[in-house]
Amino acid sequence: MFEQDYKKAMDAVKPDADKKNEILNNIKQKENAKTQKNPAMPWRVAFACVALVAIILGVVFVPKNNIVTKPKNSPNTLSVADSYDEIYSRLKKYQKQHKNYEIADGEVVYEYAYDDAEGSATGTNSGANYSSGSALKGDSQTSENTAEENEFSGTTEQVEGVSEADIVKTDGKYIYTVNDNFLSIFSASGSNSQLLSRTELENEENAYVYGDMFLKDDRLVILQNSYGYNGAYSCVGDCMASGDDYTSIIIFDISDRKEPKQVAVTRQKGYYNTSRMVGDYVYLVSECYINTNNIVKEEPDTYVPTVVYNDKTTVLPADRIYCYNYGEDSASYSVIGSFNYRDGALCDSASLFGGASQIYCSKDNIIFTKYNSTELPKEEGSYSSAYTDISRLEISGGKIEYKASGKVEGELENQFFIDEYDGYFRFVTTVTETTVTKQKYANTDKEIFVYDSNPSACLTVLDKDLKLCGQIKDLAQGERVYSVRFMGDTAYFVTFRRTDPLFSADLSDPKNPKILGELKIPGFSEYMYPYGNGLLLGFGMDADESTGRTNGLKLSMFDISNPADVKEQNKTVLDGYDYSPALYNHKAMLVSSSKNLMGFAAYDRYGNTKYLIYEYTGDEFVRKAVLTPPYAVQNSENNIIYDSCFSSESIRGLFINNDFYLVSDCGLLVFDMNTFLQTARIDF
Repeated sequence: MFEQDYKKAMDAVKPDADKKNEILNNIKQKENAKTQKNPAMPWRVAFACVALVAIILGVVFVPKNNIVTKPKNSPNTLSVADSYDEIYSRLKKYQKQHKNYEIADGEVVYEYAYDDAEGSATGTNSGANYSSGSALKGDSQTSENTAEENEFSGTTEQVEGVSEADIVKTDGKYIYTVNDNFLSIFSASGSNSQLLSRTELENEENAYVYGDMFLKDDRLVILQNSYGYNGAYSCVGDCMASGDDYTSIIIFDISDRKEPKQVAVTRQKGYYNTSRMVGDYVYLVSECYINTNNIVKEEPDTYVPTVVYNDKTTVLPADRIYCYNYGEDSASYSVIGSFNYRDGALCDSASLFGGASQIYCSKDNIIFTKYNSTELPKEEGSYSSAYTDISRLEISGGKIEYKASGKVEGELENQFFIDEYDGYFRFVTTVTETTVTKQKYANTDKEIFVYDSNPSACLTVLDKDLKLCGQIKDLAQGERVYSVRFMGDTAYFVTFRRTDPLFSADLSDPKNPKILGELKIPGFSEYMYPYGNGLLLGFGMDADESTGRTNGLKLSMFDISNPADVKEQNKTVLDGYDYSPALYNHKAMLVSSSKNLMGFAAYDRYGNTKYLIYEYTGDEFVRKAVLTPPYAVQNSENNIIYDSCFSSESIRGLFINNDFYLVSDCGLLVFDMNTFLQTARIDF
């Protein structure tokens, strides 16, 4: 019996034939020797041997049910899954309750309703904020690193000590970039810069790939997002719902920049949402959508997230899956895994069944938020139409541990609307109050319901258990919150409808936050940067005060030396420039107060992409340079043909000492920072 069970197990995993026979003989010998002395011994021996085989071969056996015991301190909003059966049942309930999809050619085709007024999809509450190459609003001060000889700019990041991945990195001596499925490494030697290596990344056939990176010591960690649509890109709405998407973590040894060597690959189920590096660990968040038409109850890997490391597949245990208590509103997970940066080994993992909206990370905690809109009743009255669930997971040395859950009123726009300080968590949300009234058609008895929405700002402080500590409500009636900057005991946030109120708030007493001041100016700031010496830089759009119509990109410098009396010291409107990827991706903006410069890509009125560099004199913004990013150049019958081969989203500017580098999909340009004259060009 045990011999047959063992053969079946071994055949399933296909071990080495000699190893299989050796263990099989051991089973026979031990059974014969021990059966008469202890009838229970064959069971123990058989299971011990199979366990040994699993260890040797790296195979993870998943019990059919994986029953677990819920912790006594289960969260209020979240609860630990009892078993895989519970997850399966939830997915089947979701499938029955949500009829907003149809099957076409074996694929799930999702249908969404669109709110024309806001220009955004409605009807789903689990959308992720894509932190790479798509809409992400944010602000942070560019980190600057000073070695004995080199001063250089780093990736724009939100929290000191918490690294964020980007498509371009530098260590002050070399520049690393991922584009077109290649890792390229340049020597950063000013006019003598060279392309040292160009390494093709592994890629699944017919998969779209986008790569972010972390750089530490002699390791480059590349996060590669593969959308496995198998060449049939025909779905509508959420095309990641196939459940076949993985985010790969590719580790390169770059001790020899001319020949980087791939040392490990780990794959986490789901498409890339965001990531952070704290110490020696990369914390990766992916969004895993489940096609409920293809799940099999006896096969948890068809409906539970998995991680593949060195060809070993691990199914997330049921007791590491946290479920929202209010029902099945999404067939998805937000998966968080921690991985060692040197070899990509999985250290820990957890997931939120139902997904997440925004994610914030400090050195000690990861905050997951989930926006929830409530269905308005068909009764007259005033109602708050939305709230946001908050979940806190503690991180330490690669370990991930759930700690608390709570909620705040309203909606969070992005990660910068969240902050941790001295054990408290601060949030700025837009709360929408909707008034429902009945009106009759003229000359008829028919009645209709009329919904009138009124947004306002709300500042909320929660303690470490995510319990309400302090709050300020009903700020800026009729306006939405556009950007937030927390600076210690003070918070600054911008709202907008037609003018741009910049609020300052005192958070020194978490139980009694207070508004210090309010400044109204035309337009709005999408994000704000500390600029040193009591200054705060705003970047956004200018707008007409009477109509609210935008007029172009705008730089503002605010004097915050007295938070109770904030002043707009200077501003400049970038006539002819209406869009910048830095409006939605904080890592596309370069800000250095020590070098007194700010740089970003922007489209001009003719659709051309330029890279603009400004300095601030104290009296005004001065445009230092308008750079043209690298283009593809081809010779054809002695004619030079310039062909734009890049997306503005992929352009990054950085400085090393007195040289400025501009990177695009086509190559690298080098400029003298004193004159901004081009000194070198290196094409891919």
